[in-house]
Amino acid sequence: MNLVNDTIELQEHVNVSHKFDFDLAKPFIKRVERKYIIPNTSQKEYDRLLSDTITDADVLKVKTLLAEASSNLAFHLGFTQLVVHVTNYGAVQTDLENTKAVDWATRRDLQRTYVQAGFEALDDALKAMELYLDKFPDWRDSGAFTIFDENFNKRTDEFQRHFNISNSRKTFIALKPIIREVEEQYFLPMLGKETMGLIKNRSTIPVLMRALDLAQKAEVALTIAKSVDSGAFIMTGSSAIYRWEQLPWEKSNEYSDERIEKLREAKQNAGEEYLKKLKTLLQENPEVFPNYISNVSNTSGNVLKLKSGLAL
Repeated sequence: MNLVNDTIELQEHVNVSHKFDFDLAKPFIKRVERKYIIPNTSQKEYDRLLSDTITDADVLKVKTLLAEASSNLAFHLGFTQLVVHVTNYGAVQTDLENTKAVDWATRRDLQRTYVQAGFEALDDALKAMELYLDKFPDWRDSGAFTIFDENFNKRTDEFQRHFNISNSRKTFIALKPIIREVEEQYFLPMLGKETMGLIKNRSTIPVLMRALDLAQKAEVALTIAKSVDSGAFIMTGSSAIYRWEQLPWEKSNEYSDERIEKLREAKQNAGEEYLKKLKTLLQENPEVFPNYISNVSNTSGNVLKLKSGLAL
């Protein structure tokens, strides 16, 4: 059993004839759900969503969005093969009277539409799951969960405030290893675990709120600086999108190598400036950050040198 199981269900999400043979799409639906749906929702949550006994409106909404993602992405993955049949005599392409195969430009537009619709539906499903978190306990307790309490920016919308990732949860998830590297390289040596934990607790004390804001801005800027060369993201000067599936005619980056390097440098400099402001704030408020002051005094002989040469 899958999220989409017959032609009628398929027609709710993609435009197909009522005579369409669902068995042609079934292998691609299985592949999509194995490749995209289960890794992003967890196996347990996926199995629960397949149940016919679900009555909760919010859970049904998520199930419908995931079915929409499955349908569109299945047609993306199977677009070429859906018109090809493999027989004992080789592979043949369907060619009916009074019909004409789509041209290259139409095929390009259709595949782009399937990709965009599929991943938008998946992202909307994850957003709804975050909103109705208590209704998705298996997802919440799994490695697929999209809220990261261990980071300064723990949610997609927090990262989005400082750099445009189109509110994409998948982009945010893909950035997680780089975020972890940034915190290890820049924040831990400068702040220490205790002060990092204090700032991440999200206190309503104004000084701590300001410290969190500066830490979030620095983390985002330094993360983008590190990610521009990864090849995993489509970059422009104002946005980063995770490359789910690159179509053959799409460019790796919207920017030239020179402009990408300028973006990297600008974000690196911005991140280091935010770190300097954060350091000043901590030094001006020793009563709020006693562990930071203690950490500095115990390591006063060490100077943290950043990549650009800036010392903290």
